Amino acid sequence: MFDTLPMMVSFFLSYRAGDEEFAARLIDDALTDRFGGDSVFRDSRPVPLGANLWAELWQRLAGARALIVVIGQGWLSDTSRRRLDDPSDFVRSEIEFALERGIRVVPVLVGGAEQPPDSELPASIRPLSSRQFWRLDTRTAEEDLRQLVESLATIPLILGEAPVPVSSRMAPTYRPSTAIVYATRAGDLKVFDSGRPMRLSDLRGGRYSTRYEVDVRKHQAVLAARMPSRDGVYDFMASLEVTFQVTEPEQVVRESIRDALVPVRDHLLDTCRSITRQFAPEQAGEAELAIDRGVDRNTLIRGGITIHSVHSRLTLDDRARQHLADLRQELRHASLGDALRANPSEMLQEHLIQHPDDAAEVLKRLAERGGSLDDRARRVLAELLERDIIKPSDLPPIGSVPGTGRQPERLLVARAPTQVPVGQDLTVDVRIVSAGRSVPADAVMSRMASLVVTDDGAPVTVTVHVPVGLHAEGPLQQTVLLKPAEDPPPIRFGFGARIPGLHRIDVTAWAGGTFLAEVSVEVSADVGGAFRDGQPKAASLGAASARPGEVTMEVRFNGSQYIFQLRSDAALFAPVVESVANTPNAAVENAIKELQQLAGGSSRYSATMTREVIRSAGIQLWSDMVPADIRDQFWQVGADMSAFTIATDYDLVPWELLYPLNTGNDAGFLVEQVPVVRRTYGQRRTPTVGLGNPRFVVPTRAPTGVYDEVAAVSAILGTAHGDPITKADDLLALINSGEMGATHFACHNTFSADGSFIDMDGGRFKPALLAEAAIRKTLEQIGPLVFINACRSAGAAPTYTKMLGWAQQFMSSGAGAFVGTLWAVRTESSARFATAFYRSLADGATLGTAALVARTEQQEDPLDPTWLAYTVYGDPFATAA
Repeated sequence: MFDTLPMMVSFFLSYRAGDEEFAARLIDDALTDRFGGDSVFRDSRPVPLGANLWAELWQRLAGARALIVVIGQGWLSDTSRRRLDDPSDFVRSEIEFALERGIRVVPVLVGGAEQPPDSELPASIRPLSSRQFWRLDTRTAEEDLRQLVESLATIPLILGEAPVPVSSRMAPTYRPSTAIVYATRAGDLKVFDSGRPMRLSDLRGGRYSTRYEVDVRKHQAVLAARMPSRDGVYDFMASLEVTFQVTEPEQVVRESIRDALVPVRDHLLDTCRSITRQFAPEQAGEAELAIDRGVDRNTLIRGGITIHSVHSRLTLDDRARQHLADLRQELRHASLGDALRANPSEMLQEHLIQHPDDAAEVLKRLAERGGSLDDRARRVLAELLERDIIKPSDLPPIGSVPGTGRQPERLLVARAPTQVPVGQDLTVDVRIVSAGRSVPADAVMSRMASLVVTDDGAPVTVTVHVPVGLHAEGPLQQTVLLKPAEDPPPIRFGFGARIPGLHRIDVTAWAGGTFLAEVSVEVSADVGGAFRDGQPKAASLGAASARPGEVTMEVRFNGSQYIFQLRSDAALFAPVVESVANTPNAAVENAIKELQQLAGGSSRYSATMTREVIRSAGIQLWSDMVPADIRDQFWQVGADMSAFTIATDYDLVPWELLYPLNTGNDAGFLVEQVPVVRRTYGQRRTPTVGLGNPRFVVPTRAPTGVYDEVAAVSAILGTAHGDPITKADDLLALINSGEMGATHFACHNTFSADGSFIDMDGGRFKPALLAEAAIRKTLEQIGPLVFINACRSAGAAPTYTKMLGWAQQFMSSGAGAFVGTLWAVRTESSARFATAFYRSLADGATLGTAALVARTEQQEDPLDPTWLAYTVYGDPFATAA
């Protein structure tokens, strides 16, 4: 990870180590909540490695509008020799610097500390004793902090105003990040700054009457306001994080803008309220995204202020929350018979999801009046069954209601010979069978939840994937119709064994773009070998209904060929084979190196050029790596796409960087348009992701500031169950125990040709160490989220014959979802991405939507490509358990 200099600092915290550090942290948190993280600097926050520490501190302090000096009882004489008497003392130097430059100094007295008398202070900082001070007491800390923050809440833009003498013998001076505006005696205004300096001769002749100093720094603030909903009765509570600065200083003077937050607040309220009026109270998430997308960036508003970015957070006020609760209660007690007669699909969606235990009652009333379920209603019921929200036993055997009778469990079963002579043909038999039907006694079985299939049946596509050593003698994809009460006929795929060796055949089942199940068989081809039959392999089929709009792009690589296939409920496309002369390793590594430089701040590109560099890389990847046929298919299904999954066992390529483009379509990066996730082959379909029992992995040599990240994530998920894990053997024992809950890694990850590892106490932790967990599926029962916030944590390294990256190994072990990074990312940016992702997922968003929200919120800094660095593995429609 890279540590980087914030773009702006509004408040600089000065305090002594060992003297009220906790109070400094409380003040930091309070200011951050109100003004945003980039508006506060405390010396525990990182500065770039190798940088001149003093120069960095002075640069940050010069950009602050206030220096907050935290004074405890040991501040004045903390040792036998007073540090304040040392001219090189940090605290003394910070106060001197602020006083010399006219920066506001705010003393905060903690506990029983008293205001230092001027007689006890060095002469250079004696003005500190006359500054208005604030008290912070542990008994009244909340109220004390509120008053302190309120006192700092205004952002004055006119920092100084003074008459201009008729004659002057001194050339004007400039404070950092200020512009000088002179008013002429005729009422005109003229702007001077460090780039347009005023000469001494300009002041002669009495032309100017008044001199104004205008703040032109970038500022960040968090505004709280009520926003109306569509019905005009209930309100959203909005928190708007906004970044802005003065770009036309003369307008500040002309309109006498004393507090920047007044025009900024007025503009945002007008703009955002017009957006929220389009949404009902229960659509807070959609309204939040609409604000983030609908507020134009780099907008010039009243007072010569340019708004650079806005991020919103919407919740419901107490009245609106109570209103929704009342509606749900009325719905529950309403006559289900009358409601179902009016609109059964809507009732099932609104009622069963809120009250799944009413499923039996709903079906009973349907049966009593001879009602039926349409396809949409059945899909809702199927989803509830799949998630284990309701059980098959909850549903009565109602034969009079078509489509709702209890349906059998189903399995995907594949069978192939275990050994064949080279040159002989072989057949792979694939069946979709109901539990209890006749299959060989030695078959490996796995149970599944009951499925709800429409009376007309559900089409299921079965595809086989084979290595180059087996030659296909027919189609590799066939579709069968799955009926509610009968099994489809068996499917047979023929191959010729051409090359000796052990060949793995993967069989996958799909409903449109929705993955259902996967099973693999192995065939050994030997010269002169015998023919030996094999036992069937079985896997749970999953839900046999396509999710509307779900699209999956399968990508397989065998060393010389890519096999692409786009899957969607809107169309059935054939696989596309692309031969490549060279693997894309070098090109991908060069692209990642470029992005890593951008993430580290070492690029010299402007904000506009940075976007173009990243965009060009995405367009090039789209053009070079995605076949023309797949690109055409994408445009056919793209308009109705609800989620996009990349299914691949070859994760070197940063597919999240794709930028789809043709002559008539340019909607941005794919990850900006729809929820985008990955899946690995062999990954089970998991409708829920475990967020309970959180643990944190923080190696001893973790990056600076990771405990701030841990605190932020803990505030969302709850207090960790135990201290942070620092030892490799403790981590491995937890994984193999099967009791691991949601686990967040805040660490550096090293990637090399020998593989990926995390340097921990007791040794390097590598993906290969998860081999036992992958075989035993130790994480399958809990299905936890695993988030490795590190460098190249999603990348895979060739290990023997299998790609053993972190994602593959954790997902094979039964994790519900995995999140990692494809290149080095900034510490502060990665922490913001993580908290936005966790917050969204914990609030009820799907896995794919949580990733989309986090990526959208992370785009504030145009020079930082962190939002493209994250890759997410799992079911895009999975939700937190």
